[in-house]
Amino acid sequence: MMKSGPAMGVRLKHASMRPAARILVIENNDSDVFLLDRALKKQEFRFELVHLLDGGEALAFIRRQGAYVDAAIPNLILVDLNLSKYTGEDILHEIRSAAHLGGVPVCVWSSSRSRRDEALLKDLGVSQFITKPSGLDQFMEIGKIIKDLLAGPRAG
Repeated sequence: MMKSGPAMGVRLKHASMRPAARILVIENNDSDVFLLDRALKKQEFRFELVHLLDGGEALAFIRRQGAYVDAAIPNLILVDLNLSKYTGEDILHEIRSAAHLGGVPVCVWSSSRSRRDEALLKDLGVSQFITKPSGLDQFMEIGKIIKDLLAGPRAG
């Protein structure tokens, strides 16, 4: 009985010290979100993935409209550049003009490798640009990139 007590205490202490990181993912490809979820789980940290399928939903979330009036502020926002209804660029402009999201790091992922995209994103204050990989192993590395991004602001 003594052996199970301390182990339980350590787990509870770990859980209470580090609240789950809330990651908002604005992505219209369910397969990419599934792989992202797997990549994050492989990093063994607590997270909650909030998935919005298109630019219209993203704008409602950012503007705190409809179902998103009381939505919690995420710790990180991950935006795909190629969305339906609105572009990722439209979403980034809206995020940057939303005062309540001012301190939230924004990461963009895209299949685009365009230097123009990367330059534009730097102008919009994007923390990280990730090119979506084609292979599963490379996709799993995205989990570490995101975990590191989340660790940065908390440590600073």
